[in-house]
Amino acid sequence: MNQDISFQTNVLERFIPITLDRLISDLIRQNAFSSEQKTQFRRLCQCYQAIQHAQTHSHINRLKKVYTPVNPDEDCLFNSSDTIEASLNSLKSELVSILEKANYQRLSERELNTALNKVSPHGVQVSVDFDDFADIFLMYRGAAVRSTEFRNWKTLFLKKETTEVHIFRRLFVLIQPQNRQRWIDYLVHTKKMSLRKAKKKVDKTFKTLGVSGEEDVVYLKVFKDIPQDDLEMLFPNTRVKIRLFDKIKLTIMGGGGTAGGIMATASKFSAAIDPVSAMIAIGGLLGVIWRQVTKIFTQRAKYNAILTKNLYFYNLDNNMGAITYVLDAAEAEECKEALLAYCFLLFQGPCSSQHLDQLIEKYLFETYGITIDFDVSDGLDKLSAIGLLHQRGEQMEVVSMNQAIEQLLEQWTVLI
Repeated sequence: MNQDISFQTNVLERFIPITLDRLISDLIRQNAFSSEQKTQFRRLCQCYQAIQHAQTHSHINRLKKVYTPVNPDEDCLFNSSDTIEASLNSLKSELVSILEKANYQRLSERELNTALNKVSPHGVQVSVDFDDFADIFLMYRGAAVRSTEFRNWKTLFLKKETTEVHIFRRLFVLIQPQNRQRWIDYLVHTKKMSLRKAKKKVDKTFKTLGVSGEEDVVYLKVFKDIPQDDLEMLFPNTRVKIRLFDKIKLTIMGGGGTAGGIMATASKFSAAIDPVSAMIAIGGLLGVIWRQVTKIFTQRAKYNAILTKNLYFYNLDNNMGAITYVLDAAEAEECKEALLAYCFLLFQGPCSSQHLDQLIEKYLFETYGITIDFDVSDGLDKLSAIGLLHQRGEQMEVVSMNQAIEQLLEQWTVLI
């Protein structure tokens, strides 16, 4: 993890911010494994990961099938027995399920509105019209804080100050633009807008978005280390706005320059004795006014450059690649939860799910210095589904490593 980024201690998440390989190595090192047991546990972990990977591969194929009809990048002919509406519903429900398995959380409407009402830490103020989209949802994983240095106008931009910026380590965004014809019909029949006006509004919006709107498409994106105050930057219809401070600065500088130009032109015009001199004076005034106008456009271009630069480094994956990314993350999280539960039940012996949950959370805090809300029920459900867990009343216990490896190998032969 970057040294300038730390997780928020007051936000409990289910996400385990440790790689699977590191977790397995540390479990082996910190438990009293004999040489033979180390080999057995590694073998058990390999078998379990192989089964999870095979199931993930099957899930990818299902998601590809439902996403293909609405994939904006699709360039091949395809067969689909489902309607577009059915594909959209299946895609969204399955994505939410996968993201929850990867320990992502839905960004609430309140959190989204709070973020949208703030000015970006990069000094960019933007707005988004959500009516341009048929559907949007955002899910994040890893609420953290990044220490960043900014020059503050209060110190006349002479001194850098360290500021804590709240970020999302990972952010998944689903965007479905409006369908052109359905949107026109909605504006005409519901908003009582004339057909001509409705078409003009819709076509202008799609030109801004850079899509035709003739077909139903869904854009999927994964970003990293996104400042919570920068969420508006992630949408294709972002409109850059000049901040109040910059408006005042441009007004003072531009107003002063223009006023000076007008006075100078007036004196020259009154003293002019021929039309050529008068035209030169008027041209000089227009030049002064144009220079002030171009400063505004230059400022907007500067803001757009900041947006482009930041999104270039924030973007992790898109569309079909985003599906693969979150499925890999879900696979890793499920393996970590199941193997943690198995390892602790193996060495601690039978215990209740509540006690197991406390043991694992204590281990993660003492070993890595992180506080999480470990999803013990999820880990136990995985072990139970694969036949490695037995329950007697409130007490949970797991089978031996030899028996677990045998059962996993049997299931592997069924999968292949």
